[in-house]
Amino acid sequence: MLLDLAPGALVRVDGYPYAVEEAWSFFETEMRLDLLRLVGPSPAHERWLAAWQDDAYLMLLQRLHADWLSPPAATVAHDGEIFVSLARGSAFRTRRTRQARAKAKDGRFEFALFRANSGRVLLTVAHNEELQAWIGETLPMGAIALPE
Repeated sequence: MLLDLAPGALVRVDGYPYAVEEAWSFFETEMRLDLLRLVGPSPAHERWLAAWQDDAYLMLLQRLHADWLSPPAATVAHDGEIFVSLARGSAFRTRRTRQARAKAKDGRFEFALFRANSGRVLLTVAHNEELQAWIGETLPMGAIALPE
């Protein structure tokens, strides 16, 4: 599944409206991972919506403040669950915000996507010795109302 929504678009999550604040696309030959930052009624309602092109289900994530020094390898143990690798690789990133669009001039990003048997997911993105992580859920079909 691909998410090609411009910043400013409205998305409904469990009936609540969220605005797309920024959109990241990681791409390489025959591979794409989309990540949208959604802003709700307050800063506490910030969520991230992710789509992996080879997966039919969207993932709703929250930022995870992890103290990892490097991306996890094959599996991750977190909150009593084992997350196994679903996808990993190195890709260029395009970033769009309401003000501007940044093309893939900042080099390659290392990413890893993990999923537990419960459907929970973990995403890591590393670039220039900075590691960002998100954790969340795999959503059932139709859980997110996307603009047409």
